[in-house]
Amino acid sequence: MSNLEQRQRGLLDLMKGRGGAPRDPYLQRIANSREMAMLRKIAHWWNEVSLAAQCHLTARLLKKLGCFDAVVADYFNGNATSPFIEELTLGFLASLHDHRDPLIRAISQFELALLKVRNGSSHACEIEWDRNPDLVFLAICGEGDPPAAEPGCRYRMQVGSDLPGMVACVRELAA
Repeated sequence: MSNLEQRQRGLLDLMKGRGGAPRDPYLQRIANSREMAMLRKIAHWWNEVSLAAQCHLTARLLKKLGCFDAVVADYFNGNATSPFIEELTLGFLASLHDHRDPLIRAISQFELALLKVRNGSSHACEIEWDRNPDLVFLAICGEGDPPAAEPGCRYRMQVGSDLPGMVACVRELAA
């Protein structure tokens, strides 16, 4: 690995706040500088703006839940990210597939499936919701809070290009 490549990787690690203290004297000088702090702040802001513009539903939900900044920061600090907004969006939404909050999981899976179908994918996707998705969308787009989970039932949503309106949802009661 060349010195230039090592320095570039070191700069990226500083920007993403990962790794230990740098060994390179130049990187040591800038690691805690106000300029590096400003670059981190700008990069984080730009990532938030980009994702909010591309992932409307997921971003709105995360903001309502008060965790948008933290989720975006965790994603960018912990993942290799694409400079292309379309790839960045798909990667971000896919990263939420295993999120601990079932509502965040469902909304991000829905938005990811919808983006893929709109981009020509013929693959159908099923998303399981623990509450009425219509009420979730109303809350996300309005002033209210998202509804609580509905014990004893689930909603199975299909997203596919062969469906009328690309979306179908069925409510099922637990047996």
